[in-house]
Amino acid sequence: MDELIYFFWPISFLMSFFISLITIKIAVKFLSKTNTIDIPNERSSHNIPTPKGAGLGIIATLLIVYYSFFPITDFLFTGSILILTILSFINDNKQISIVIRLITQMVLTIIVLNFWPPLKHIILLNSIIPLWLENIIMFLLIIWIINLFNFMDGIDGISGIQCIIIGIGVGSSLYLSQQEYKLEQIIAGFIAGAGLAFLLWNWYPAKVFLGDTGSIPLGFINAILLLLLCKNDLWYVAIIINNYYFFDASITLLRRIKMKKKPWLAHKDHFYQKAIQNGYSHSKVCKIIAIHGVLLIFLSSFATAKPNLIIILFSIVISSLSTIYLLYYLNKKPKNIMKVI
Repeated sequence: MDELIYFFWPISFLMSFFISLITIKIAVKFLSKTNTIDIPNERSSHNIPTPKGAGLGIIATLLIVYYSFFPITDFLFTGSILILTILSFINDNKQISIVIRLITQMVLTIIVLNFWPPLKHIILLNSIIPLWLENIIMFLLIIWIINLFNFMDGIDGISGIQCIIIGIGVGSSLYLSQQEYKLEQIIAGFIAGAGLAFLLWNWYPAKVFLGDTGSIPLGFINAILLLLLCKNDLWYVAIIINNYYFFDASITLLRRIKMKKKPWLAHKDHFYQKAIQNGYSHSKVCKIIAIHGVLLIFLSSFATAKPNLIIILFSIVISSLSTIYLLYYLNKKPKNIMKVI
């Protein structure tokens, strides 16, 4: 196997990290000039007006990194991301109807699934279910992950931590699989590198937020990476690495629907938000999630290194049980508040 394949992830990571440090700094200046500021309200987990829209810098980084490896004619994936970024930036400044945003997400998802070569004619379940049903499932999965990532971007540091977990977890699993996954490595390297750079800006107290400008396109990128992993028989990596976000967002959504609350409205019902309300600091919550993320990275790597069904199922079960415990831990009130500040 060509040894150069092992360098795609680290090159993408380093490029994304250093370029994002610059592009985010430029974005912060632009956001301040355009008065793109997040004003705290009763549903916010912060109390200081803060620029939002760091996604402008992150997506600029993606375009630079992506076209350092691929031809400019490969524009369906990046074009869809750019449209989502622009629409989300407008929404960060002037509220756009949820219907318009969802329709845009749906149209772009259909385009990428049907016309972008890496996902065109993708079949994941080997005719276990009808192809039309599989396509519907993939379509709904992408829409859910796009918005899931947005829902979970609610405290300082959490999105940067999750990006690092995804990028390193996927990158290490791709390396251990010993297959030539150029596109996947570049995307994973970008997510980790840009996530780390953003974390330096977003660690408590945050100097800038992602905004919908960042969380929506990053959710889309993660959803596409998830499908690429499934396409390459690394479906268990996609499940394990995204375990915490899947559980927290999905359980919270179901609870809100049960309570007859509008799921798309801003709220403070997520488990990580409950932890803040219970007295944990933003930094403490992110450190806890990061420690859990190390376990998820280990489990996904272990399952890839020893790819038999028993170990794969064992890794999924352990990751799920650990996530359930994490949710319980975040939801309970600490006995000594001084220990968690």
